[in-house]
Amino acid sequence: MPEQHSGEPAGLTSAGFQALQRGDAKAAREHFERATMSGTAGADTWFGLSLAHRHLGSAQAERAALDRTLELNPRSVPALVRKGDLYSAQADARAANTFYRAALKIAGSMRATPPEWRAELERIAALVQGNARAFEQHLIDDLGRTGLGRPGTERFARALDLLLGRRQIFQQQPQVFYFPELPQIEFYDRADFSWTAALEQDTAAIREELRAILRAGDRFGPYMQPSPDRPAFDNNGLLNDPSWSACHLIRNGEEVAANAALCPVTMNALRRLPLCRIAGRTPTALFSLLRPGTHIPPHHGFLNTRLICHLPLIVPPGCALRVGNETRPWKEGEVVIFDDSMEHEAWNRSSELRVVLLFDIWRPELTAAERGLVAAMLESIDRFGGARREWSQ
Repeated sequence: MPEQHSGEPAGLTSAGFQALQRGDAKAAREHFERATMSGTAGADTWFGLSLAHRHLGSAQAERAALDRTLELNPRSVPALVRKGDLYSAQADARAANTFYRAALKIAGSMRATPPEWRAELERIAALVQGNARAFEQHLIDDLGRTGLGRPGTERFARALDLLLGRRQIFQQQPQVFYFPELPQIEFYDRADFSWTAALEQDTAAIREELRAILRAGDRFGPYMQPSPDRPAFDNNGLLNDPSWSACHLIRNGEEVAANAALCPVTMNALRRLPLCRIAGRTPTALFSLLRPGTHIPPHHGFLNTRLICHLPLIVPPGCALRVGNETRPWKEGEVVIFDDSMEHEAWNRSSELRVVLLFDIWRPELTAAERGLVAAMLESIDRFGGARREWSQ
């Protein structure tokens, strides 16, 4: 064995790569193995040895050298790619994808990707997509035989979409107050609320009262208005903007007499509903108007103890509401109930007005005692001297 010295592992490693370039895999293996015997060889030496074993058709030895490479440098993109290739050769697409995805993630975080990596990265990106499609189809076929797609499996289908990356995980993130242990539901099924059918039957009459409000003029004002005793932060670009306007029927728990007088059917319908009741804050009910081309950017509501309800009255094509993963166009006369503490946005991409009747209700999961405590807490906050903040959107 040649005498060892500090420069020898580096020299042997260089000689090993030169031998690989000449196509002499046996000589390369000898150089790399001698370099590893020093005990100080780095990840490059071990990766070179894995390449030599690869050219010599020694898959088991290649795997061992790659494992040592990744022990020394877990972020070695070439080693991750080759480890994925070994699993692909064994038809283990799941394991292969974990290594391919790690390689793509690390390469994507680099300021500059070495040009010689591009073809390989494109290759494994295509493999990842193909493996993902095959895995998805495998699961769907198996679960279809177990009953997926039948009535009653919708919730599991959404969970499967999360697993497959078709949906994101959106959680309640209220701006002010979070009540724990409530279900994370984006849109509620209106059929689960006994009052929706009667309200929907009043749609035509409520719409006529809305039209009277619109004809009266000067009843709508910008939904987002500054408070004189709060900093005027414009987080969504709609502060004092009439593009998103409101005509309040009930505001901070009190009827707006001039507007309510024009809407007797609407007011009677609202009085039948299980609205939130918190002194000085709720109920709140209003006609919410989006002008053509308006987009309400993604945002979260103030707290997660209530739900927002819409009765769509004027809805041209091109209008929709997104809550979390799900986007729904409004349908005139069909109540929408959603959790606004989840990220949500809305838009009107038409050339006409979009108007809904908006109000808020308690979350059905809260007990009477819990509702009372939430109300008492907010009323106590107001007594401390803070201006009451409107919380409907």
